[in-house]
Amino acid sequence: MNADGFLQLVRKYTDLQTLSMEVLHEFIDRIVVHHREQLFGETVQKVEIYYKMIGYVELPEMSKSQKDSFLKTFGRNETDRSA
Repeated sequence: MNADGFLQLVRKYTDLQTLSMEVLHEFIDRIVVHHREQLFGETVQKVEIYYKMIGYVELPEMSKSQKDSFLKTFGRNETDRSA
């Protein structure tokens, strides 16, 4: 792990206006997408993002209210989920 190198890269993009493929390639080493599963009536799919220089960062689980707020903020609704 090289946290200092990663922070240098972050500082390079402190005023980022548009997320481009070249920026993503600088930050992300690989993305692992697991198969979808049904858990307690909800479809879930684990996605692991491995960042260059620091590896995989596991994020904490979201509560139901946090998930609902996230979906509301980013415009997902029930009809979007069936697509």
